[in-house]
Amino acid sequence: MASIPSPIDARAALVARAKEDGISEVWVIYHDLSGRAHVRSVPYQRLDRVLTGGVSFARANIDFNVLDHQVPEFAFGAETGDFLAVPDPATYARVPHHPGAARTYSFLYDADGQPWAGCARAALSAVDARYASRGLALRVAFEPECYLLATTDESYKPAARAKMFSLNALESQRQLMSLVMTSLAEMGVELEQVAPEFGPGQFEINIAHQPPLRAADDLMTVKEELRALARAAGFIATFMPKPFADMPGSGLHVHLGVLSSGGLNAIQGDGPVGLSPLGTSFVAGLLKHARGLSGLAAPTVNSYKRLLPGSWAPSHICYGGSNRAVLVRVPDSGSKHVEFRAGDGTGNPYLTLIGLLAAGLDGIEQSLPLGEPTTDDIGHLSEADASARGLELLPRSAPEALDALEADAVLMDALGPVIGPGFLRIRRSEAAAYALEVGDWERATYLEWS
Repeated sequence: MASIPSPIDARAALVARAKEDGISEVWVIYHDLSGRAHVRSVPYQRLDRVLTGGVSFARANIDFNVLDHQVPEFAFGAETGDFLAVPDPATYARVPHHPGAARTYSFLYDADGQPWAGCARAALSAVDARYASRGLALRVAFEPECYLLATTDESYKPAARAKMFSLNALESQRQLMSLVMTSLAEMGVELEQVAPEFGPGQFEINIAHQPPLRAADDLMTVKEELRALARAAGFIATFMPKPFADMPGSGLHVHLGVLSSGGLNAIQGDGPVGLSPLGTSFVAGLLKHARGLSGLAAPTVNSYKRLLPGSWAPSHICYGGSNRAVLVRVPDSGSKHVEFRAGDGTGNPYLTLIGLLAAGLDGIEQSLPLGEPTTDDIGHLSEADASARGLELLPRSAPEALDALEADAVLMDALGPVIGPGFLRIRRSEAAAYALEVGDWERATYLEWS
C-alpha cells in the first residue's frame, strides 16, 4: 500500500486526540457520486497506519447507482483495482450516539498514492482555489428541508400533523430536535436554527456559513446524524424532494457569499438588487448555466415533481431580490449574498457546489451582464406571458436536465473526466429504471379502462 503524503503533526495530533477521547474504532467515510456514505470501520490501533495509507475500496463502486445496480456501459469493472480513502484529520468527530466511535471524511487517491480524479472533495477544493487565486474567499451555507415520517403497514405518514410553522409542530418533536442540535454541536457543526416547515412533520435546518468544503461536510453530517437519531426514535428522516403528491416538497437551498482579500463583501454594491459588478456577473453565470446546474442539484426523477410552477419551488430561469418564486434570490436582509433555490436532497452537495461555483466564476471571468430582476410571482404567470417576457423554463425532467449538464462544457470541465461522466451514467440509469416501472396510478387509471 502506498504512503500518502500528509502533515506528520496533523496525524500525530489526531492519534493523540482519539486516544484522549477513548476512541476504539474510527469510521473512514467517503461519499459516492450519489452522495451516499461508504465506510470502513478500523480499530484505533490502526489509525496511524490508515492516516498514511488509507483504506481501499473497489473502483467499480463508482458505477453502482442507488439501487445497488451496476450501471450499463460502466467504466470501472471488477478488473480495475482499488482507490484509497485517506482520512482528512480536519473532519474528525466523535459520533455521540455510538460511544467509542469517531468518524472522518476522506480524500481519495490512486493505489500509487496520487490524487484520484474521482475525488469530489478534491474537485471542490480545486474550484475554491480558483477563487482564492483572484483574492476571493467563498462562504457557503446549506438549508436542507426534510420530513420526519412514521411507518405503518409498510406505508409512510408524517410524524406529526401540526399546522405549518407552529409551536405545536416544534414541540411535537422537541426531544428529537434538541438531541439533534446537541449532537451536531458536539460534532463541530454550527447551526443557525431548526424550524418546522410548511408540511406536516416537515422541518428546515439552517447551517451556518463556512468555506465550501467545510459546508458540504457539515451538510453530510447533518443528514447522517438526523437519519440515525430519527431511526433510534422510531422515525424515518427523509430529504426526498417530493415524498407525497399532496404535500409540500423539500428543497436544498444553497446560500453563497464572496469576500474580498480584505474581508469585505465582494458582491454587495449599487447595482440591481444591491449587487456589485462582480456580484451581477456571478449571478449571471448561475443563470447562464442554470439548465446544466439542474442536472447536478436536482438529478432524480422525483426532483421534477417538486420544481413546478406556482409551487414555491423555482421553475423558471430568473433572479430577483427577496422573491421566493425565482431561481436565484438575493435576500435584502442580513449580509448580502446569493441563494440558489432549485437543489434538493437527492443531489451530492460536493458536486452541486462544484457546479455552482464554476458557473459563478465563468460569469465573473466573462464579465457577463445581468438583466432586470423578476419582481412578481413568476410561478403564477401563464406560459404565454412568461415566454413573452423571455423567461425560460428549467428542465422539466431528469433526462432533460442530465442532457443539459452533459452539454455544459464549463460544468463538465469542473467535474473532471471521472466524476462528470460517472455521475451521468448513474443518474441516467436510475431514470431509465423508473421509465420501465409500473405504478399504482397507472393501474388505477388504465387497468380496467383499456
